[in-house]
Amino acid sequence: MKVYPSVAIIVLTYNSEAIIERCLRSFLKLSYPNATFWVVDNVSSDSTVSVVKNNFPQCNVLCAESNDGYTGGNNLGIAAALSQGCQYVLVVNPDTVLLNSAFVNDLVIELERQPQIGIAGARVFLRSIDSVQNTVLFPPSFWRNLLHWFRYRWNPNFAQLSGGKTLRAQMLNGVCVLLRSECMQQIGLFDESLFMYIEDADLAYRAKLMSWEIAYFPIDSVIHEQKKEGYSETSSVALLLKRNSAHYLIKTDSYLEALGYAVVSTGLLALKLFLKIKRASRSDYAAFIGQLMTDFSRVLIGKTLGRRYAHRQP
Repeated sequence: MKVYPSVAIIVLTYNSEAIIERCLRSFLKLSYPNATFWVVDNVSSDSTVSVVKNNFPQCNVLCAESNDGYTGGNNLGIAAALSQGCQYVLVVNPDTVLLNSAFVNDLVIELERQPQIGIAGARVFLRSIDSVQNTVLFPPSFWRNLLHWFRYRWNPNFAQLSGGKTLRAQMLNGVCVLLRSECMQQIGLFDESLFMYIEDADLAYRAKLMSWEIAYFPIDSVIHEQKKEGYSETSSVALLLKRNSAHYLIKTDSYLEALGYAVVSTGLLALKLFLKIKRASRSDYAAFIGQLMTDFSRVLIGKTLGRRYAHRQP
C-alpha cells in the first residue's frame, strides 16, 4: 500500500464569512488522501467561525487571541500542524478556489523526489483561468526596483515568470505555497513583526541561508479571487509593503539600500502631493507620508541604535 506524507492545509481567516464557505467546499474535493484542514481565525467580528464550525466539522478551528496578521495567524496554524507531526504544510488564502483536485499530490511527489526543496509553489490563476498570477517574485532591492521601474515602461510583462516551465525561484508569493516541515523547523516560522506583506521574501531569505531551495512548478492549483479595491497608493497595503521592504533590507544587512529606498519613496510621494494630486486627495497623501516617515524612522533608527535584525528565527 502506498504511503502518502501527511499534509496540513492552513486557511487563515479574518471577517471572511462571505468567501470562506466557497473556499473550503472546493478544497474538500482534493484527491489527496492524507490531508488535514486547519482554519485559523484572526478575531473576526462577523460569523466566520460559526460558518466554519457549523458547516465543516472536518476542519480543525483555531481562534487567535488577537489579530496578529498574516504572519501571526499562519504561525499559529503551522505550529499546531508541526506539533501533530505533519510532513508538509500548505498555506492558502481564504479567497482562493480549488481548480485542480490533484495539485497537492503532484507537488508532494515533486518534493519527495527533491528533498533539497523547502518551499514550493504551483501555478495560480488571478480571478479567472484566463489570467495567470505571477507568483515567482524578486525580494525587495532598491537598485532592482529602480531598474524594473524603467523596464516596466517598455515591457510590462518582462518579469512574468510563472509560466510553463519548472524553475528555481528567489521567492514565491504566499497565496498558495507548500512548506516542508523540516525546513520550517530549521529556519523558524514567519517573522511576526512584519504583520503581513514581504514575509514571503523574509522566509525565502532565511531558507536560502540554510541551503534550502525554492521551486515553482507549472501545476494548475487554485483561482485567486483577490478583490480589486484596497490597493491604492495611500492604502494600508501600500504602507505595509513600503515599511516591510525597508525592514527586509536592513535584516539582510543592506542598510544603505533601506535608507535610499525610504528617501526615494517618501520623496516621490511628496512630489505627487505638491504637483500632481488633486486638492481633494492631498490630505490623504499628507497623512500617508507622515505615517510612512514615522514607520521608516522606527525601522532605520532601530538599526543605528544597535537593534540589528540578526539572522535568527523570529
